[in-house]
Amino acid sequence: MRLALRRGILILVVSVALSGCTTPGVSLPFSEPAAAVVDGHSISMKVYQARLQVSRHRDPFNGIPEAIPSPAPARRLEDFTIEQLVREEIVRQEADKRGITVADQAVQARMAALRSKAGTSTFNAALSRNGFTAESFSDYQRALLTEVALMRAMAGDRARTAAGELKSGATFASVAARWSDDTGTFARGGDAGWLRPAEIPEPPLMTAVESLTTGAVSGIVPTNRGFSIATVLERRNDQVHLAVILVLAPSIDLSSPQGTPAWFTKFVEDRESALRRDGKIVLKVGSRAGG
Repeated sequence: MRLALRRGILILVVSVALSGCTTPGVSLPFSEPAAAVVDGHSISMKVYQARLQVSRHRDPFNGIPEAIPSPAPARRLEDFTIEQLVREEIVRQEADKRGITVADQAVQARMAALRSKAGTSTFNAALSRNGFTAESFSDYQRALLTEVALMRAMAGDRARTAAGELKSGATFASVAARWSDDTGTFARGGDAGWLRPAEIPEPPLMTAVESLTTGAVSGIVPTNRGFSIATVLERRNDQVHLAVILVLAPSIDLSSPQGTPAWFTKFVEDRESALRRDGKIVLKVGSRAGG
């Protein structure tokens, strides 16, 4: 008992001595509170609060992109904001698994391009009007660039699978029905009808089609919309009867929630469901906060 008492006194003395030796003005490492934890990775409260400010300025439930804050319940905006950040973190983690990272230079280049296109004063006014700071907008653009890069990598895999099936003897129509994201043609086996090559809006695809003989199938053609595979069904004077497989992966300038392919949305939703099922998503804010 005396030994235990001595150990207790020693620990107390050492603790006091160490606290007395701490250099004045130097604080111990501080762990910033988390707004959520996704598979062991924290979303900081600072990032959440910055994005919440954007949500308040661009109330998604009003349907007006640049509206002033609406009387929508605060909790609803909190839920929307943290769910958006959770989704972005899931995308970041999946990108990281593929070795995809967005360099600071890429974010800076994106910011510079947007600023140059709008003009500095208009750009800064738009940030303020939408609740962004330069830092929070940079974070938002990094998330967007990461999503576009992951989507393009996954789309490339899908396009290569489609090309492999064609090489193995599958019909163009069956492969288009299975892999094409072109809602206007996939149900028709990719049949895009008659057109002149010059009418094809993507220059790389136009060039590929011009060199195709009847019945030939192109390789995978990268465009700003994704990846295309084309075949010429017939030729007539200066027109071609074209069929196309499009695996959608819009470039950063064409990216929008409405343009996100269904397979990518499903992939993220399935991953989120699996993480929730395994208890690997813990929310600290909003109506679903779980401690």
